[in-house]
Order: sequence, then C-alpha cells, then structure tokens
Amino acid sequence: MITVDFLVPGFSKCGTTSLCALLAQHPQLYLPELKEPWYFSSKHYVPRAPGYARHFAAARPGQLLGEGSQSYSTYEDEAVSIARIREHNPRCRFIFLARNPLRRIESSYREMHHSGVMFGVNAPFDLAGCLERFPQMIRDSMFYQRIGGYLKAFGPQSVLVLFLEDLRQDPQREMEKCFRHLGVDSGFTVRPLPPLNEGGSKLYDTAGLRRLRATPWLAPLLNRFTREQQDRLFRPVGLRRAFAGPVQWDECSLAMVRQSVVPDARRFLRYFGKPEDFWQL
Repeated sequence: MITVDFLVPGFSKCGTTSLCALLAQHPQLYLPELKEPWYFSSKHYVPRAPGYARHFAAARPGQLLGEGSQSYSTYEDEAVSIARIREHNPRCRFIFLARNPLRRIESSYREMHHSGVMFGVNAPFDLAGCLERFPQMIRDSMFYQRIGGYLKAFGPQSVLVLFLEDLRQDPQREMEKCFRHLGVDSGFTVRPLPPLNEGGSKLYDTAGLRRLRATPWLAPLLNRFTREQQDRLFRPVGLRRAFAGPVQWDECSLAMVRQSVVPDARRFLRYFGKPEDFWQL
C-alpha cells in the first residue's frame, strides 16, 4: 500500500487547482495528473486499494506523494475522510487554502450551474434559493468548523493554512511556506501559472434548455452527451451561456451569511493570525 505524505484537502473553490499545480513543479514532490482521486471520502472505499496506488506509479524514488481531493474537507465527508487518513498515515501533513468566503460562495454558485447538468441538478437562478436548496454552500464556507477536525486529529503542527489573496500577491513567498511545511527545498523557484478553473469559464443552462431537459423523450438523448459536448453544442445557439457580471446578493442571502459564515470567518482569521477585517466582511 502506498503512503501519501501530504494532502491539499481544502477548501473547495478557493484556488487549490492552482496551488496543486504550483506544488507539482517542485522536483521533490509528486502529485498525480488526476488532482482529486476522492479516495478517502469514497462511498466505495477499500483500504489499501491498488487503484489508488496506481495514481502515483510515475513518482520517482524519494519524492513525497500528495493529492488535492476537496471532498476531504466538506462537511458531508470530512469525518470519514479524517478517520481513514489517520489510519493510513497519522503523520500526514496538510495544506489548506482559504479565501473570502463570500467569493467562495459565488464561485460555488457558478459551479452548481456549470456542473449541475452532470448530476441532473437544476440550481435555482437566485442566490438565496440556491443557498436554501444546497446548504453545503454555506457549511463548506465555514472554514473554522471545517478545519477543526484536522487540528484535533493531527495537531496544529501538521496543518498549514494559506490565503488565496496572499498567494495571488506573492506566489513565491507562499510556496516557500508550503515547501518548508513539507520539509523540502524551500529555495525552489516556481514558475507563474495562467489562471486555472476561473469563474469566467463557467456556463449555465437557460430556462429554455431546462425545458428541453425536462422533455421525457429528449432527456435520455441529452444525457448521453458529456458536459463538454453539451457546452459545444448549446453555447453557440445561446442555450448555455457564460455568466455576465457578478453574482447578485439580496438581503435574504446576505442574512444567511451574516448569521453563520461571518462569525466563523472572524474566528478563523484570528486563529490563523489575520486581522478580523482582512476580508472586509
């Protein structure tokens, strides 16, 4: 059974795709091409499964092995993931990347619309309705709650927290923190990356396309196409569209965030050495 040395388990929609790509540049680290194997959170988890080890088959001797499955820090899967990771490697190290939780919620909203087609999900067009239907959008934005299990199970010394705002401002400085945390050469210089998985690339179904999907005889036919194929098919005719402008907040959605996310964010910022107004919530 392969032993994973480090994980980038969160937080989702906070820039971990870019972080993992930067980590993978270091010659002493290996991250598989599939960023998120979802192994420790899988409903079909099998200890010491050879399929998981195959993700790391190309690693060179001596490289530290890691991956970046975001499901490990979701409120639905964090408890079982932590238990399995602890059994697998109690000395595992972790890197979390956080961002302004309101921006995380906006990114999650776009993703719900963009990827919902894969799961037969029609996310509400209004943000408040989306937050009510998918409470994980708020719960997964409560970073202090989400990271608490990792701090308890593995100890604060095993956990490094970065902030996306800092990573964008000075990626070299933030990556040196990661390299020191993992015990590899911190003098390695990373190459700048183009934006990855940006919100501007997300699409949504128009009301007209949703009606087509609800047509009994047409739905099975549409389901044969991947999301990428549907993007190529429906975007040119205006049935799948890019988001125009920022996500709109109303008083109802803001009230939900003020009640739960804002107090959690301030506690998170205090714990990890940032001023409470860092995100200007």
